[in-house]
Amino acid sequence: MDVIGSENIPRNEPLIFAANHNSNMDPVLMGLAYHREFRYMAKRELFRNVLFRWLIVFFGAFPLNRGTVDRTAIRLAISFLEKGEPVLFFPEGTRGDGSHIQEIKSGTGFIIYMAKVRVVPAVIRGSEKVMPKGSKMILPRKITVRFGRPPELEKYFKMPGCRQTYDLITAEVQSAMRSLFAET
Repeated sequence: MDVIGSENIPRNEPLIFAANHNSNMDPVLMGLAYHREFRYMAKRELFRNVLFRWLIVFFGAFPLNRGTVDRTAIRLAISFLEKGEPVLFFPEGTRGDGSHIQEIKSGTGFIIYMAKVRVVPAVIRGSEKVMPKGSKMILPRKITVRFGRPPELEKYFKMPGCRQTYDLITAEVQSAMRSLFAET
């Protein structure tokens, strides 16, 4: 696995990783690339199986109800950040096919605004070939994880907390992720 851009990750401060999502292996790959524990949101359906739930909780997952505003998951993410723990988001909301960055969910900007922390865009390339959708097999393939420079979001933290501000933050993060994807 190639890891590019580790120097772009701020040290000793809470932060959000905003990464694309193409495989169930992505949280593991991000953990291998980052070398530090983090928390991440995972769809609630993954917590049904007791053994799998134990495994993903052990590796930092917490449940998210998709398709709704999950206030519990949002509060948990913010509380982890307030404790100085990094949080990994897959702001696209679902796995893609690896060909592009999908539209990211608008709740991303809200959480970033509420937490007022830096965001490191990340792109994972090749994970959709390691463990394709629907597969239970892990295949040996080349993986690249690239970390980008955090976009300048502080100006938005001085603006009123409203939908327009959250949308501006979301657009900024999406632009950073798409630029990074084009470089990888």
